[in-house]
Amino acid sequence: MDSNKLRSSGYQISDRVQFGGVFEPEKCKQIAKQVMELYDSNKDGYIEQNEIAMMLSDAYRAMNKGFNPTSQDVSNCQAILDRKSTGRVHTEDVEQLVQKYFSGQPPAQPVKRVPEKLSRIAQERLEVARRIFKFVDKDGSGFLTEEEVPELLKETYKHMGMNDYQPTKEDVTIWIQMTDTDGDGKVTLEDYEQLVLDSLRKQGISLE
Repeated sequence: MDSNKLRSSGYQISDRVQFGGVFEPEKCKQIAKQVMELYDSNKDGYIEQNEIAMMLSDAYRAMNKGFNPTSQDVSNCQAILDRKSTGRVHTEDVEQLVQKYFSGQPPAQPVKRVPEKLSRIAQERLEVARRIFKFVDKDGSGFLTEEEVPELLKETYKHMGMNDYQPTKEDVTIWIQMTDTDGDGKVTLEDYEQLVLDSLRKQGISLE
């Protein structure tokens, strides 16, 4: 994929700075549509992993940086883009991301609620998640900030028997992007619960 095609489309890396990070919602949709046209090579309405790899390479090339994404880089990017945790990146996912970073306000998020009836394993995982969240949220604010997330990640890994895990700044940033549904930089208990349930779904574990 030639990154010059992205430049010639009229949308450049400098646009965000030039316009103060604000585009109208319709402009955001146009950008998302352009991204899909460039990278959905088989025109099936989704961006697959190999297409995400091309998108990452082009993004870095547009900034005059050479970058050969690893499978982990692609997986991390897919996790950020795949807002509905379907395992594939759809047009709506791209629109959400563009609006989050280029619009003056975060995109509206679909309201997700914890199902009333859950399987035993889902209930157990949520109970553990709630205990960890309460332990880390020492000020009782009901949300976690970027400064509090590292402790939550360490406590989570301790529960899995990994006592020496030390999250990097990148780990924290990626985790917040996956969890913070409204883009306000804060992770609520509901956000965290939804992440746990989405993770179980991806593992093929029934929630009901």
